[in-house]
Amino acid sequence: MARKNKIYWSLGVTEKGTKALLTDENSKFKWLRSQRNRRVLVVLYILALILISLLSYYQNITVALNLSLDTENMLFNVSVILISLLTVTGYSFLRIAVRGIADAPDELLDERQIHVRNSSYRYAYLSLSYLAVALMLLVVVGPDLQLFQDEGDNASFLLIAVLFWLSSAPSMILAWRERDI
Repeated sequence: MARKNKIYWSLGVTEKGTKALLTDENSKFKWLRSQRNRRVLVVLYILALILISLLSYYQNITVALNLSLDTENMLFNVSVILISLLTVTGYSFLRIAVRGIADAPDELLDERQIHVRNSSYRYAYLSLSYLAVALMLLVVVGPDLQLFQDEGDNASFLLIAVLFWLSSAPSMILAWRERDI
């Protein structure tokens, strides 16, 4: 019995979903395909990641703004929800804009797409090394952060932003560099 929809567990994609992204000429998302719009999307996505990482410092921000406890809690909850939705939506649009090439297995891509994807991975990992240096500098000169802390500055949001960056860096590089996708 032949499988109709192979699942690539290590890449987190299915054959059907990847082929749909690679061949889809849906006019609803045609506006995402131009290089200018993809670059705008990458910039907006990076801004969303910065906003997520700034949530790690919400205690310092609320002290500086001198907000009441109720206002602080409401503002924080609304901010987390809106920024999370913005980030997930940005990531989804980014995958659609690059047609899922960054996450596709070799057997579903042609030689040019494989070369473009592999070079995007190279630059993505180079950018991740710069991100690691920036995070190390932040640990040295920035305010004290600890993971999963109820009081004070919580580094959990910074960790979430880095995880989003890890998963989307190849797509961001691909969206920025390629003229036609």
